[in-house]
Amino acid sequence: MQLKYPTFPTKMSSGQAQELVNHHAFVAKDYQANLKAIENRDTFQDIDRIIQFPFTAPVIEEKTAEELSRQAAKREENSKRLREAAVKSRLEKLIVREEQMEAFTNLKNLKGSIKKVEWIAQLKEAGFKDEADLDDTIKQLDVAIQRARNKELGIEETEEKEAPVSNLIDIPDDQLDEVEKKEKRKQKLLKASYDARQRAKKAKEEARLRDAEMARIEEQKRRDDPAGWVAGIKQKRQQVIDRLRQRKRLASELADRRSRASQLRMKSIANLASDAPVTKRRRKGNDEDTFGQDDDDWAIYREISRDDESDEEEEDLSELNKYESLLLQYDPDFLPEHSYESMSSPTNTLMHILARGMYPPYDPTDIEQSYQLHVNVERARVPEVLFQPSIIGLDQAGLVETVNDIVKTFDVNQREKLMQNIFLTGGFSQLPGLDQRIHSSLRSIYPVDTKIHVKRAKNPLLDAWRGAAMFAQDQTKTQYFVTRREYEEYGSDYMKEHGLGNIIQK
Repeated sequence: MQLKYPTFPTKMSSGQAQELVNHHAFVAKDYQANLKAIENRDTFQDIDRIIQFPFTAPVIEEKTAEELSRQAAKREENSKRLREAAVKSRLEKLIVREEQMEAFTNLKNLKGSIKKVEWIAQLKEAGFKDEADLDDTIKQLDVAIQRARNKELGIEETEEKEAPVSNLIDIPDDQLDEVEKKEKRKQKLLKASYDARQRAKKAKEEARLRDAEMARIEEQKRRDDPAGWVAGIKQKRQQVIDRLRQRKRLASELADRRSRASQLRMKSIANLASDAPVTKRRRKGNDEDTFGQDDDDWAIYREISRDDESDEEEEDLSELNKYESLLLQYDPDFLPEHSYESMSSPTNTLMHILARGMYPPYDPTDIEQSYQLHVNVERARVPEVLFQPSIIGLDQAGLVETVNDIVKTFDVNQREKLMQNIFLTGGFSQLPGLDQRIHSSLRSIYPVDTKIHVKRAKNPLLDAWRGAAMFAQDQTKTQYFVTRREYEEYGSDYMKEHGLGNIIQK
C-alpha cells in the first residue's frame, strides 16, 4: 500500500495493515480469473473496498454578501487590468516588429546603393546568413504584423498558405553554386510537400461531396434497419480509433531520429527530391550509403516534417465525434463514459481506477478522499503469495508444491492417509477460500480417484497456544522442558528435540 499511495498523508501501522488482511483479504479460487474481474469495469465495484482513515475537516468560513460582492468587484478589476496589460503587450510587440520590418527593409534596399562586400558585411552583422535568410525573415515579419493587425481589428484569417518559392528548381546544377544547390534541394522538398497538400485538399473536397450523399443514404438505412445501422456505426468508429492509435505509435517512432521508421521516411523524401534516385537494391561495387551522416539532411527533414503536418488526425477526430454523437443519440447502450475521449483520459486508466476507484469520482481537492485507501487487487494478491512466492520476488516453491513434496517422502500406503487428513490451523488459515483453493490445487496434480480431505480448525487462532498448554500440563513430558537453569545457561534460542517437533525421521 505504501507503493500504491506514496503520498498518503498519514502512516499506516503494522496493526492496521494486519487488520486489512484479516478483514478484507481472501484466497481466490482462480487468481487469473480474479484479475480479469478486476480489469472489468462492470465487476470492479464488487471487489473494490474503500478504507477511510480519520482526518480533520478544515473549517470553512462563510462570507457575507457584501464580502462576496467586494471580492467579485476586485476580481473583475484584476481581470480588466490583465486584459489591458495583454493589449499593451501586443501593441508593444507589434511596434517592435514594425521597427524590425523597417530596418530589415532598409537593409534590403541598400543592396544596390553600396558595394556588395559592404552590404554582405552589414548582413552578417545583423545576424543573417545570406540574402535568402533576410528575405525569409522579412516575409515572416510581414505575416506576423498582418496577423496582429487583423486580431486587433477583429478580422478572421481565412487565407491559405502561399506556394513555396521555386525559382531555382528549373535551373541546372552546373549554373548554381553550392549554397544555391542546397537551396534548390530544399525548394524541391517544399514544393513536393505543397503539391501533395493541394492534391489532398482537392481530394477532401471531392470526399465532402461524397459524404453528403452518403449521409442521405445512411439516414435511409437507419430508418429501414436500426439495429444493423447501429452495428455498422460501431464498426466504423472502431476503425477510426484503430487509425488514431496507429498514428500515435508512428508519431512516437518518427520523433526518434534513430528509429527505423524515421530513417526510412527521410530516405524516401531525399530519394524523391534527388536528380538521380537510388534504386531499392544496391549492387556490389556501388558507393556506400552514407545517408544521415550529415546533420544538414536531418535539419531539412525536421523542417519538412513540421511543414508536412496534415489534418488527418483532426479529420479522424471529427469523424469519430460524428459517429459517437450518432451512437449517443440512437444507441441506448452507448453512454458518455464509453466515448474515446473518456476512455483515453488519464483518470480512466486501470492504474488510476485501482488507486482511486470508479465511484465516487476522484476529486483532488476533497480532503476526505485524500485519506481513503482503495483495497481491490491486494485482497487476492496478498494471500496469493502463499501459492506463488515469485509475486514478491521469492524463488521458492509455493504451499501446494511444498505439501506435494512432503507427501512424496512417505510410502504409497501412507500417502493416501495423509491426503485424507490435511489440517489447517493458525491465524492465516482463517482467510476465506484457503481450504477450497488447497483442495482444488491438489486435485489438479493428483490422480482422479485420490481422496483428498482438507479441514480447518475450529479456533485456528488459538490452536497453537492450546496445544502448547496441553503439552506443558503433561507431567510425562518434563524431560522435554527447558528449566530455568538451562535457559539462563544456554539462552532463549535453546530447544530440546522431541517426537512432536520438526525432527527429520530417517
